[in-house]
Amino acid sequence: MFWIFTCQFLFLLSFLHSSYCQTPSLPVHHWDYGREGPDTWAHTYDTCEGESQSPIDIQTSHVKYDSKLTPLSLNGYTSNMSSYVWNFTHNGHAIIAYPSPLARLSMSGGGLPDVFHLVQFHLHWGYNAFQGSEHTINGHKYPLEIHFVHRAQFTGTLAVLGIIFDRQRDDNPYLNDLLSIVNRTVNTSVAIERQIDLSRLFPTSPSPRFYRYNGSLTTPPCTEGVIWTILARTIPISSYQLRAFMDNVVPFNFRPPQKLHSRKVLANFQPEQHEGGGEEEGEGGHHSSTLSNRIKPEQIFLILFLSIVLIFQ
Repeated sequence: MFWIFTCQFLFLLSFLHSSYCQTPSLPVHHWDYGREGPDTWAHTYDTCEGESQSPIDIQTSHVKYDSKLTPLSLNGYTSNMSSYVWNFTHNGHAIIAYPSPLARLSMSGGGLPDVFHLVQFHLHWGYNAFQGSEHTINGHKYPLEIHFVHRAQFTGTLAVLGIIFDRQRDDNPYLNDLLSIVNRTVNTSVAIERQIDLSRLFPTSPSPRFYRYNGSLTTPPCTEGVIWTILARTIPISSYQLRAFMDNVVPFNFRPPQKLHSRKVLANFQPEQHEGGGEEEGEGGHHSSTLSNRIKPEQIFLILFLSIVLIFQ
């Protein structure tokens, strides 16, 4: 009888210990682009409703030319890129590529306060060919945007280089290798290591045109204090090539533009109009954009003038 009582007592003691002394598991904050999307992020992450958030809509008529923005240096991006092995993975929100430790890729100049070394790049896309970019230009949405995230070695400050893609009819052959990896990196169970040449994404001009503003990470926790550089020139991509994102577990992953508040957007050029691929800088790997194919006002005037002349002949 004594042994039965002892066993029951020990069992009860162990049960009470497990019930009251076990360390409770910490809640995991989940976010996505659907039900728990950008409109709800601020409920968990206060910073996501800060006054220096990214992305933004760049209104070119309000952009200020800044002569202090010296030429931007993209160190290592336009040479020997094909020799680097990249590690592509899916974190459940985006496709991310991490560079090889041997890759010495950095960004400096252009008014940046330091040399910023590449940490990773990732992609933002939409569920159709008419949206997907995070930054917009004069309210215009683009189908794809790539962010090259850099960090200063000693201060830890982040600087992100954004490249926007514009839809065109023909395929861009320089994107084939990248899109073949995108087509396979559809969920978190896939990781790919591969050499890939990304040099054609970057301008070869010694002074590429860009916009500059202070913002934040575009995903939770939406940390502010990020220096943003958005290349003014878009990269062409066809609707067919955008189908590489169709089978992805994440159908779209872009945050809408946030309020600018009192911030200023600067540029190292006179931003009369956002540039497509027809820029006169001779940058390699870029093709004409749909923006450059629009009829100019002086062409419309000439057509009207000739029409009037023909009528009164």
